[in-house]
Amino acid sequence: MKGPAGFRLCPSCGAAAGPGGLAFSEGKIWRCEACGFQYFHNVATAAGLIIDRSGEILFVERAMEPRKGKLGLPGGFVDPGESAEEGAMRESREEIGWAPPSLSFLASFPNVYEFNGISYNTCDLYFYYRFPDGSRPPSLALGDGEALAVKAVRLSELREEDLAFPSLVRALRAYAGSLIRPGNKASPHG
Repeated sequence: MKGPAGFRLCPSCGAAAGPGGLAFSEGKIWRCEACGFQYFHNVATAAGLIIDRSGEILFVERAMEPRKGKLGLPGGFVDPGESAEEGAMRESREEIGWAPPSLSFLASFPNVYEFNGISYNTCDLYFYYRFPDGSRPPSLALGDGEALAVKAVRLSELREEDLAFPSLVRALRAYAGSLIRPGNKASPHG
């Protein structure tokens, strides 16, 4: 049985997947009956950054699979020894050549990241930065080859089918909801 980590053989003793050998259970545990090996395929952490310039959100057009050509945010997997905030800032610098001076936490959502036939369960943490009114955004430059382009899109003009991940759809809904002030029916950015 091939589970999310893609094991066909026990990494410890080489027993094949199947009865008496390596088995995947509970949606996260690889166990080998032959040698007692256990591997918990736990959730990976990813961080995304919503950058708001006067009501326009900065997106990257993905250059690679999964979801090549779809819109994503500057962000990616958090490296070992790195906080989610540090990961979001590092990924932003790598992908668009700039990171904001500060971040605010928005929300977290579960996601599944499919890559090379392996499903990675992730917990995607979303942060945001709003440029102060009247400030000039910096020049942006594509960096590490993960993005084809940087695009600024108004929240009201977004189509869910253009977005790369279900967690991103949920994050943008949460962000749009955070812009609505009590007593208002629309966000201040339109």
